[in-house]
Amino acid sequence: MSNIVDDTFRKVIIAANTARKADAEKRLAYYHDEQLPYLHDMLVAKFAEPEKLTPCFVNVVKKVVDLKARVYADDPKRTVDGTDTDTALFAEIAEGCALNIKLKTASRYVKLLKTIMLRPVWRNGRLDLDVLPGDILDVIVGDSPEDILSVMVTHYGQNGRPEEITYSVWSIDSWEQLDWRGHVIDGGANPYGVLPFIPLWDHAPTDAFWIAGGDDLVAIQDAINKALVDLLHTMEFQGFGVGWVRGAEGGGNLQAGPGALVELPEKGELGFAATQAPIEEMVGAIDKLLKWAAVTNGLPASSLSTDPTDESGISKIVGNAELSEARADDIALWRSYEKRLFDVIRAVWNYHNPGRTLSDAATFSVDFADPKPEASEKDQAATWELLLSMGLISPVDAVMERNPDLATREDAMAYLLTVRDETAALKEQQI
Repeated sequence: MSNIVDDTFRKVIIAANTARKADAEKRLAYYHDEQLPYLHDMLVAKFAEPEKLTPCFVNVVKKVVDLKARVYADDPKRTVDGTDTDTALFAEIAEGCALNIKLKTASRYVKLLKTIMLRPVWRNGRLDLDVLPGDILDVIVGDSPEDILSVMVTHYGQNGRPEEITYSVWSIDSWEQLDWRGHVIDGGANPYGVLPFIPLWDHAPTDAFWIAGGDDLVAIQDAINKALVDLLHTMEFQGFGVGWVRGAEGGGNLQAGPGALVELPEKGELGFAATQAPIEEMVGAIDKLLKWAAVTNGLPASSLSTDPTDESGISKIVGNAELSEARADDIALWRSYEKRLFDVIRAVWNYHNPGRTLSDAATFSVDFADPKPEASEKDQAATWELLLSMGLISPVDAVMERNPDLATREDAMAYLLTVRDETAALKEQQI
């Protein structure tokens, strides 16, 4: 009986993991504009002649996810409190692994998938940062979702053949590389002393590592896609009028067009009948679905409206209390994620660079920027003029805000001096 129970339990776990990975794969495909295969399968299931339909979709999933993932709307300011070497080394690491870009992608994947992982990895002589979605991950936890015992990453081959698949299995004590049959082909002790993975959740997990959510967005995307196909089908078959002839003998079809002459019998008639296709109603239904998708995800309805206003996207977000509160919650989460990431990066970097280490005493902090409402050039200039007259900012502050590529105040000062000299030289030439 014990073997039967164990086998049944194992099958349930495998089925659950398969469904979870398939869902993650579908969400990633929807986000990355690869919805046509899923739309085709849906049309095959619902229509007898799907080949007569025109597939069409608009990517609502990506729009909503990108609008919700606002933690990295601007690059945060990261500070390493340690030696000058610590500061320089972390700046080198952050630039080498494209930290801002990777974390911005990770924040969007968290909104899309709800649970992902980051992995600092030493690859090709430098530290890189992998963003790992759930469709390639298997995780074993202990008494709580944050008590991670082991992580397995699936690596698919370039050609998609099963024999190309390999697996990396990590625990605190060891790591192994497995082939597609599960045979160990490499491994050893974990050199870092910690799991080189950082879990990222859309909210603090309670009873499971893989947190749920986001099904509504996928479902409404499917509904919008089907409505668009229905709309195109209706426009194609009911959106055009039909010509008719009354009184002609012999029946059949009569070919007529601009400039053509048609001979009709006495009292014969020729006309054109327009259908009553519900085009406006269908467009209105699609617009309603778009707005519902926005509102149920904490966004202003105007952010997905087909009738856009002059209000900027950032202004809508800042002005929306629900979304602003959600961003504050996200910042609290991501501040802790970045601190954990720093600790793991230090462990991985120090092992592979024993002569250039980040000191154990170095501490890390991050300051997330608040998004600013967009303003016209005229309004921005008036704001700067007021702040300059009040002595609250200097021209250096204004030029750094205008040109973010000026990384330091010294660079901004040099730029302003160049502008001053060029302006003076031009005035002299005019005289």
